[in-house]
Amino acid sequence: MTQEYFEVHTSMTNTVEGSSVTVDVNTARICENMTNAQFRILIMKLRDIAVKMIDVRHGALLNTWTTEKQRVKTWFGSEDEQIRQMLIDGLPRLKAAMLELNPGKFFRFDDEKGQTTSCLPSVDNGNTDAAICKPDSKRRIIYFFPHFCTSHAAKLDDENKLKNLIHECTHFTDTFNSDDVAYGYGKALQIWASMNPTKTANNADSIACYITYQESANLGTDAELYGSK
Repeated sequence: MTQEYFEVHTSMTNTVEGSSVTVDVNTARICENMTNAQFRILIMKLRDIAVKMIDVRHGALLNTWTTEKQRVKTWFGSEDEQIRQMLIDGLPRLKAAMLELNPGKFFRFDDEKGQTTSCLPSVDNGNTDAAICKPDSKRRIIYFFPHFCTSHAAKLDDENKLKNLIHECTHFTDTFNSDDVAYGYGKALQIWASMNPTKTANNADSIACYITYQESANLGTDAELYGSK
């Protein structure tokens, strides 16, 4: 049995009668198919993969633009200098924000922790994967919904947890301050981009797919990633 330990309250021993503290802990699993300890390990592994991918894309924007601009056009419908500069400026901010993530930032969508943020997570509509509260961007808290658990961990030509994690981090106001203009992955989102090039720069899925999408690439299953050293 996997056990996990995390700080829920700090106190000092004293002899004052009635000074005990009641602590409520939500032990419900974020994903039914793994413990919360395994989930948090998985997300941190995906975070590390994301950071490396961000570095690759940023380097390509700076050093191999002749070839990189086709990838940019695929996901943004344009290869103009404005899009390029937006990515050059935003990717380092996204990397920095993701490096601030730690296992204590990840919660179920219905966790009591939501009561301490400026806005509550969205109501679960059955298709929601995750959510953040933009006014609390500096806190880097991410809420996960059951649908998130149903996708691949890092199968890069399909919906996957890696892409969805990056998607949420692009919403932080100090990264890209992105919105959900259009959802999608693969060919459908590419077609939408080609038809709506003026709407892509601020679209979370467009940025996330630009960073992660790769045909026939699978970087590991949930179990392989949370079980690896």
